[in-house]
Amino acid sequence: MWRRKPGMGAHSSNINEERVNVIADLLSKLGFNGIARFDKFEPEYRVLKILYERGVKPPYLGLIAVCAGVIDYQLKAGGSDKFWATLLEVARSYHDLNSVSQVEKLMEEFLSKEINSIKRDDKSSRIKKIFESGLASKIVENYDEIKKKPGIIWEKLASVLSKTGKESVIRSKMREKTIVFAMKAFDISHFICFGNYVELPEDIYIPVDFHVKQVTISAGLLKEYGSDDEFREAWRMVHEKVRGKIRGNINLLRLDSIVWQIGKIMYKNAYDRDLSVMEITDYLSGCIGVGRELAEKLAQELTRFIKKAKEYSENNKGRR
Repeated sequence: MWRRKPGMGAHSSNINEERVNVIADLLSKLGFNGIARFDKFEPEYRVLKILYERGVKPPYLGLIAVCAGVIDYQLKAGGSDKFWATLLEVARSYHDLNSVSQVEKLMEEFLSKEINSIKRDDKSSRIKKIFESGLASKIVENYDEIKKKPGIIWEKLASVLSKTGKESVIRSKMREKTIVFAMKAFDISHFICFGNYVELPEDIYIPVDFHVKQVTISAGLLKEYGSDDEFREAWRMVHEKVRGKIRGNINLLRLDSIVWQIGKIMYKNAYDRDLSVMEITDYLSGCIGVGRELAEKLAQELTRFIKKAKEYSENNKGRR
């Protein structure tokens, strides 16, 4: 299993450590249960939970989660919400998904839907590699071992989807947002089945997508906005401090749920601070169950530099 190289993860001078401390302190006040509750409002959670309740066994639920995770990108109108809802719609026509062949058929049919029309060939190639390489069977047959050491599947998934077997290429692939998100979906499937999260390797990073970038900027975690690695490192530092303040298995993917949901609200409100603060506060207190005072403080601090996020969005249109 790849581990962070010496010097990797060292604090960048571009990261605003004062803002890291502010955000980490507020997030830690949510506690383990408060942070974990955000996962239940992720699009994939609802769908995977329904599939589990319909009789899909843990190994196959984990396989479905991984397969869907690696193609959850470049989506048509409706984004991830429509993506996962469409997967459920397709799955409803399958009487039994407890076989590798049936999961493969499910993914093939899912790929034919409009939500996946962008980059369909690339997505189809990814799914074929997962099944033709034997990785799908490995996930199911070695599920008990994998759920104890999920780093096995993380590295293998990156290797299967890499164009070469070079270690440096695989390392880079392991940080790719869709690969990391597939691990998050697997982790959530485990939580649904067993009530706890898997022990992911410490070197897993937050998936850097559009919403993550926008919230990073809006929260003031970076002084300038350069490589994705700096966005990753900013949240790694936040996570490190949060983990030191609360008990429980809180990895960076738990923070991703918070950041992604907050980012959606900011985007919906066109990065208007007053509207975003109001809606984020209502969302945190009403849906997540955060105390009103803490909810408002989080909303204020996560949007403190929202004008810069709006500028970044306008300057990077077409790169989402």
